[in-house]
Amino acid sequence: MITIKADRHNRDVLLKITHAGELTERGIRQGFFRLAKDLQATANKDILRKPKKGRTYIVRGPSGRKRRHVASAPGESHANRSGKLRRSMGWKISGSKLMEFGYGAGPDTPPEYAPFVENGTRRMEARPSLGNSVTKNIRNGEMHFVREVMRRFAV
Repeated sequence: MITIKADRHNRDVLLKITHAGELTERGIRQGFFRLAKDLQATANKDILRKPKKGRTYIVRGPSGRKRRHVASAPGESHANRSGKLRRSMGWKISGSKLMEFGYGAGPDTPPEYAPFVENGTRRMEARPSLGNSVTKNIRNGEMHFVREVMRRFAV
Protein backbone atom coordinates (compact mmCIF):
# COMPACT_ATOMS: atom_id res chain seq x y z
CA MET A 1 0.00 0.00 0.00
CA ILE A 2 1.27 3.48 -0.92
CA THR A 3 0.68 6.34 1.43
CA ILE A 4 0.99 9.90 0.21
CA LYS A 5 1.18 12.62 2.78
CA ALA A 6 0.15 16.14 1.79
CA ASP A 7 2.83 18.69 2.57
CA ARG A 8 4.27 21.91 1.17
CA HIS A 9 6.50 20.16 -1.42
CA ASN A 10 3.57 18.25 -2.94
CA ARG A 11 1.69 21.50 -3.39
CA ASP A 12 4.74 23.09 -5.03
CA VAL A 13 5.12 20.16 -7.40
CA LEU A 14 1.44 20.26 -8.38
CA LEU A 15 1.67 24.02 -9.03
CA LYS A 16 4.73 23.51 -11.22
CA ILE A 17 2.96 20.76 -13.17
CA THR A 18 -0.07 23.01 -13.62
CA HIS A 19 2.11 25.88 -14.93
CA ALA A 20 4.64 23.73 -16.82
CA GLY A 21 4.01 25.37 -20.19
CA GLU A 22 4.41 28.89 -18.86
CA LEU A 23 7.53 27.99 -16.88
CA THR A 24 9.08 26.30 -19.92
CA GLU A 25 8.40 29.36 -22.10
CA ARG A 26 10.03 31.64 -19.55
CA GLY A 27 13.07 29.35 -19.39
CA ILE A 28 13.38 29.24 -23.18
CA ARG A 29 13.10 33.02 -23.43
CA GLN A 30 15.79 33.48 -20.77
CA GLY A 31 17.96 30.90 -22.58
CA PHE A 32 17.57 32.92 -25.81
CA PHE A 33 18.57 36.07 -23.94
CA ARG A 34 21.73 34.53 -22.50
CA LEU A 35 22.66 32.90 -25.82
CA ALA A 36 22.20 36.19 -27.72
CA LYS A 37 24.47 38.03 -25.28
CA ASP A 38 27.12 35.29 -25.70
CA LEU A 39 26.85 35.39 -29.50
CA GLN A 40 27.29 39.15 -29.64
CA ALA A 41 30.19 39.16 -27.14
CA THR A 42 31.99 36.39 -29.04
CA ALA A 43 31.52 38.10 -32.41
CA ASN A 44 32.75 41.44 -31.03
CA LYS A 45 35.78 39.80 -29.47
CA ASP A 46 36.66 37.97 -32.70
CA ILE A 47 36.24 41.11 -34.82
CA LEU A 48 38.48 43.16 -32.52
CA ARG A 49 41.05 40.37 -32.03
CA LYS A 50 44.44 41.16 -33.49
CA PRO A 51 46.56 40.26 -35.37
CA LYS A 52 44.49 39.32 -38.38
CA LYS A 53 46.08 37.08 -41.00
CA GLY A 54 45.13 38.91 -44.22
CA ARG A 55 46.88 41.48 -46.39
CA THR A 56 48.30 44.73 -45.05
CA TYR A 57 47.10 47.97 -46.59
CA ILE A 58 47.99 51.62 -46.12
CA VAL A 59 44.78 53.57 -45.51
CA ARG A 60 44.06 57.21 -44.77
CA GLY A 61 41.99 58.17 -41.76
CA PRO A 62 39.46 61.03 -41.67
CA SER A 63 42.25 63.48 -40.83
CA GLY A 64 44.27 62.35 -43.88
CA ARG A 65 46.92 60.62 -41.79
CA LYS A 66 48.21 57.32 -43.19
CA ARG A 67 48.15 54.14 -41.15
CA ARG A 68 48.53 50.41 -41.66
CA HIS A 69 45.43 48.23 -41.73
CA VAL A 70 45.69 44.42 -41.64
CA ALA A 71 42.68 42.83 -43.33
CA SER A 72 41.16 39.49 -42.34
CA ALA A 73 41.85 36.24 -44.15
CA PRO A 74 39.05 34.21 -45.78
CA GLY A 75 37.00 32.36 -43.15
CA GLU A 76 38.22 34.62 -40.36
CA SER A 77 35.96 37.20 -38.69
CA HIS A 78 36.17 40.50 -40.55
CA ALA A 79 38.69 43.14 -39.54
CA ASN A 80 37.32 46.22 -37.83
CA ARG A 81 38.09 49.29 -39.92
CA SER A 82 35.40 51.89 -39.21
CA GLY A 83 33.30 49.90 -36.70
CA LYS A 84 30.03 50.56 -38.56
CA LEU A 85 29.42 46.89 -39.41
CA ARG A 86 30.30 45.70 -35.89
CA ARG A 87 28.02 48.30 -34.27
CA SER A 88 25.10 47.27 -36.48
CA MET A 89 25.22 43.72 -35.08
CA GLY A 90 22.45 42.97 -32.60
CA TRP A 91 19.73 40.58 -31.52
CA LYS A 92 15.99 40.55 -30.94
CA ILE A 93 13.82 38.00 -29.14
CA SER A 94 10.16 37.56 -30.11
CA GLY A 95 8.25 35.47 -27.59
CA SER A 96 9.73 32.08 -26.84
CA LYS A 97 9.87 30.86 -30.42
CA LEU A 98 12.13 33.25 -32.32
CA MET A 99 15.50 34.87 -31.79
CA GLU A 100 17.10 37.02 -34.48
CA PHE A 101 20.85 37.59 -34.41
CA GLY A 102 22.67 39.48 -37.11
CA TYR A 103 23.39 42.79 -38.76
CA GLY A 104 20.40 45.09 -38.40
CA ALA A 105 18.62 42.98 -35.75
CA GLY A 106 19.50 45.57 -33.11
CA PRO A 107 18.82 49.30 -33.07
CA ASP A 108 21.39 50.30 -35.75
CA THR A 109 20.81 49.78 -39.45
CA PRO A 110 23.47 47.70 -41.20
CA PRO A 111 25.66 49.13 -43.95
CA GLU A 112 24.83 48.04 -47.49
CA TYR A 113 27.97 45.87 -47.67
CA ALA A 114 27.04 43.64 -44.68
CA PRO A 115 25.81 40.62 -46.71
CA PHE A 116 28.88 40.77 -48.97
CA VAL A 117 31.26 40.61 -46.01
CA GLU A 118 29.38 37.77 -44.30
CA ASN A 119 28.63 35.66 -47.40
CA GLY A 120 31.38 36.72 -49.78
CA THR A 121 31.17 37.55 -53.47
CA ARG A 122 32.62 35.99 -56.58
CA ARG A 123 35.73 38.14 -56.09
CA MET A 124 36.04 37.90 -52.30
CA GLU A 125 35.67 34.92 -50.01
CA ALA A 126 33.39 35.19 -46.99
CA ARG A 127 34.42 36.66 -43.65
CA PRO A 128 31.62 34.99 -41.61
CA SER A 129 31.75 36.83 -38.28
CA LEU A 130 28.20 35.81 -37.36
CA GLY A 131 28.69 32.23 -38.52
CA ASN A 132 31.93 31.89 -36.54
CA SER A 133 30.20 33.19 -33.42
CA VAL A 134 27.33 30.70 -33.80
CA THR A 135 29.78 27.82 -34.30
CA LYS A 136 31.72 28.73 -31.15
CA ASN A 137 28.57 29.02 -29.01
CA ILE A 138 26.66 25.83 -29.86
CA ARG A 139 27.55 24.12 -26.60
CA ASN A 140 26.91 27.30 -24.57
CA GLY A 141 23.44 27.56 -26.11
CA GLU A 142 22.54 24.03 -25.10
CA MET A 143 23.74 24.69 -21.55
CA HIS A 144 21.82 27.98 -21.29
CA PHE A 145 18.51 26.37 -22.32
CA VAL A 146 18.89 23.36 -20.02
CA ARG A 147 19.99 25.50 -17.06
CA GLU A 148 17.22 28.10 -17.46
CA VAL A 149 14.37 25.63 -17.99
CA MET A 150 15.52 23.38 -15.13
CA ARG A 151 15.92 26.40 -12.84
CA ARG A 152 12.19 27.10 -13.19
CA PHE A 153 11.27 23.56 -12.13
CA ALA A 154 13.56 23.35 -9.08
CA VAL A 155 11.57 22.75 -5.93
